[in-house]
Amino acid sequence: MRGPVRTITICVLAAIGAARCGIPARANPPGCPPPGQARAAVKVDDRGTFEISAGGVPIGTETFEIRARGNQIEAQSEVRLHVEQEGKAREVRTSSSLVLDAGLNPVSYNWSQKGTPSSQLSINFDSQPVQVHYRTISGQDERRDFKLDRAVVLLDDNALHQYQLALARYDAVKGGRQTFGAFIPQEALPGMINLSLAGTEPVTIAGKQRLLRHFLLATDLAQINLWADEEGRLQMVSVPSAQYQAVRTRP
Repeated sequence: MRGPVRTITICVLAAIGAARCGIPARANPPGCPPPGQARAAVKVDDRGTFEISAGGVPIGTETFEIRARGNQIEAQSEVRLHVEQEGKAREVRTSSSLVLDAGLNPVSYNWSQKGTPSSQLSINFDSQPVQVHYRTISGQDERRDFKLDRAVVLLDDNALHQYQLALARYDAVKGGRQTFGAFIPQEALPGMINLSLAGTEPVTIAGKQRLLRHFLLATDLAQINLWADEEGRLQMVSVPSAQYQAVRTRP
């Protein structure tokens, strides 16, 4: 069974709470323990484009912008995927808009898929339990309630820039493995993630070797490799077990 709005996604994070993609969580699942006090505001302004590949074949892009506005952070993205479904080539376009407070805690989130079929979702994190409103691919309206911690990390399907925001939550002074509650809206799936810094290593991107920090985002069932520069800007995402890779192409 899939989440209420999913049509075509690259589902690399669903293992935070289930053994396969698209298993929707039921209303009011067990809450996640708080990951600690909100961190001080960090510099997050950034924009760029990732090229997404599956099985070594380019299948799409994500273009994003993250900017601080007053005491909030706004993160917007547009994803374009070229995939084959039922023997037919299709272009899927989605857009998302995430608002965080200065401590990187989510305030609101909106996601939509354009075209036929279309779907959308919206979340207001001020309510408790958190209410997620879905417009499903069949055109029906659905609401689901989740007990999510105020500091939950949002990591939606194909929203690569949200990994960068997750890295901004990592306390480099404390170091070691750090645990956070997480939520995948399109999958209607809460769970836990562990984030750790594996070290600094040379990585070749677009034919150029760069010295990047290598982070591991892990669950009981999956491990995602994240590489970021010294300013915390995400440069590459890799999930070898899923033959999935995303590389920043600009700026």
